[in-house]
Amino acid sequence: MLFDPSLLSVRSSDPDVSVSATDPAAGQTLESRFMNAVANLSADFEADRAGIAAAASRFDPSKPESAMDLQNRLAVYGIDVGMASSLARKSVAAVEALLR
Repeated sequence: MLFDPSLLSVRSSDPDVSVSATDPAAGQTLESRFMNAVANLSADFEADRAGIAAAASRFDPSKPESAMDLQNRLAVYGIDVGMASSLARKSVAAVEALLR
């Protein structure tokens, strides 16, 4: 899972920091930045899934390193999907709380 660099300016807790005009996300709404990040995340997950499927088709049971590689890729993928799911739930909860 790759981090979307357009979200870097969101991290700043210093109120005096401004967004430079050369920032690729300058002028975008928070909603469009979020949607771009979700789209990139979805594309990354699909690429990871395809890579895992390819690794599973090349799986050689006589080589332990092949099994370890597949297990590692599946574990990382599962953690990444779980994190994205948790972040999505928390984002929805935050928006619902703001709308109340």
